[in-house]
Amino acid sequence: MPASPATASPPRVVMVSLHTHPLDQAGTGDAGGMNVYIDALSRALQASGLAVDLITTAVAGRHAAPDSPGEDDTLVTLGDGRRLHTLTVPPQARGTKNDLVDAVDELAERALTSLAAVAERVDVVHSHYWISGLAGLLLAERLDAPLVHTMHTMAAVKHERDPHAAEDPRRHAAEARIVAEAQAVTANTEAEAGDLRRLFDVDDARLQPLRPGVDLSVFHPPQDPDPRAELAGRPLRLAFAGRLQPHKGPQVAIEALGLFHRRMPEVPVELTIAGEQSGECRVDIAELAARHGVSELIRRRPPLPHGELAELFRASDAVLMPSCSESFGLVALEAMACGTPVLAHEVGGLRELVHHRRTGRLIGSLDPDGWAAQMHWLVLHRRAWIRYSATAAQRAREHSWEATTAPAAAALYARLAAARVLSG
Repeated sequence: MPASPATASPPRVVMVSLHTHPLDQAGTGDAGGMNVYIDALSRALQASGLAVDLITTAVAGRHAAPDSPGEDDTLVTLGDGRRLHTLTVPPQARGTKNDLVDAVDELAERALTSLAAVAERVDVVHSHYWISGLAGLLLAERLDAPLVHTMHTMAAVKHERDPHAAEDPRRHAAEARIVAEAQAVTANTEAEAGDLRRLFDVDDARLQPLRPGVDLSVFHPPQDPDPRAELAGRPLRLAFAGRLQPHKGPQVAIEALGLFHRRMPEVPVELTIAGEQSGECRVDIAELAARHGVSELIRRRPPLPHGELAELFRASDAVLMPSCSESFGLVALEAMACGTPVLAHEVGGLRELVHHRRTGRLIGSLDPDGWAAQMHWLVLHRRAWIRYSATAAQRAREHSWEATTAPAAAALYARLAAARVLSG
C-alpha cells in the first residue's frame, strides 16, 4: 500500500469496534476473542509501519466506560502510536449493545469528524462485528476507502448450533448487506469461509483467509521438564476461560466434572473457571456446582490478563472448550501455545485448530457424559498427553500476529487500496 507521493505519512487503516472496546480485558462483559484480535492485530500493523486509528464508544466496555459516560468525544494516542477515538453515545442507545444500531449513523458522523481533525487520508476501513459493519459502510463511502469486514460470529451459525441463543432480529439482514457491499470479507478458518459462501454467496474474489495469531512471548510452554507430565501426587487440573454464558458451555464443564468425580472419586481433580457473567442469559456457577456436588472442586478466578492466563494454562492438564459454536477459538490457540492440550467441541474453527488425537481431543456433542469420559482419558494416558503437549506447542508456533496475521492483513489492504486507485 504505497503512500501518496505528496505526503510522507504511512498508509492508514481505520478499525471500527463500536460495541466492545478493543482494549478491554477478554472475559469481561462482551469482551472476548474479538477484543484480543483487534488489539493484537492493530498493534502488529502499527509496529510494521502502518498507521492505525481505532474507533470505539464510551459505553462499549469498562476500559473506556466510567459509571457516567462523558458527553465529549475523546482522542488519545496510545504508547505504541495507535490513535484511539472514543465516541459518545446518545443516552437512549446506552442500554444493550444492540441499542447502538439505532445510533450507527450518528456515531459514524462523529467518527468522521474525529478523523478529519487528524488524518489527511484513510486507505482502508476494517470493521468488526455486524454493528460496526453498518458504521463501516458509511465511513468507507464518505472516506472513499475500501471496506474490509470481519464477522467474528454470524447470527445464522449461532442459531444453528444454539437455537436458544437470543439475537437481534435485524442482525441477519444487516450481515447480508455488509457482506454484499464490502470490498473484502475475511474468514478465520475454512469452516467460516464455507459458512460465508453458504449463507451469503460470497465469491472467492472477495473472501480473504485471515487466521488469528497468538503472542508467543506470553503464551509458551513451561520450562523443561514439564511438571505436568506426572500426575501422581497431585490433582488433575482442568481450566475453562471465557465469558460465563450458556453459549460458551461452562455448565457442560461443571456437569461433566460431577460425573467424572462420581465415577472416579479416588482421583483428585479441580476445575478453574476464569471469567465473569456476560449477556442476558447467565450461568450460576455456584448453583450448578452445588447441584452436581463439585463445589469444593471448583476454583473461581476473574477474567485474567494475558500473563496470568498463560500461567493458568501452563499449570493445567487440559483446557475445556464446550462452546456451542466458535468461529475460531482463540483460547484454544493460546492454550496450545502453552503446551496444554484442549478438549473441544467439534464445531466451527475448533475442528480445524485442534487436531484430534494430536493436539487435543474433539468431542462430537455437548453431552456431559462424553466430556467426563475425556477427563478419564487424561488420567489414563499420560504418555499420549506428553505427545499432545509437544505437538500443540509446535502447531501454535505457526500462528503469530507479527509473522503471519499482520502481513496477510497488510497485503490485503494494499491490494484493495491499489485497486481503488486504478478504478478511480
